[in-house]
Amino acid sequence: MSKKNAKYKRSNILQLADQLTSSDREVEHGDASKNFEMVADLWSTYLGVDIFPHEVPMMMVLYKIARTTENPKNVDNYVDTCGYGALAGEQVPSINNFTYKGRSRHESNHD
Repeated sequence: MSKKNAKYKRSNILQLADQLTSSDREVEHGDASKNFEMVADLWSTYLGVDIFPHEVPMMMVLYKIARTTENPKNVDNYVDTCGYGALAGEQVPSINNFTYKGRSRHESNHD
């Protein structure tokens, strides 16, 4: 792979995503879990459906996927997709059988 294309190498994309999500971003952006909870509450209110915190980074993955349709050569979209996927995975231990704030997935408006 040429140096020009090295940024598209999977290991480079994953390393950059790891650097970005593992650095001290809390100082600039706050705690990711708290942010996802706040966004989930805002989206739930705005949309009138239950959005759970672990779904926020998954929705951001979909947003990044949509962005690639406009510019598939922008490596940042692929890096961010990996990063949001990792952040979503990190939320899994806080999922209590898909229950959030007393609401269960089975009681939500998604079904």
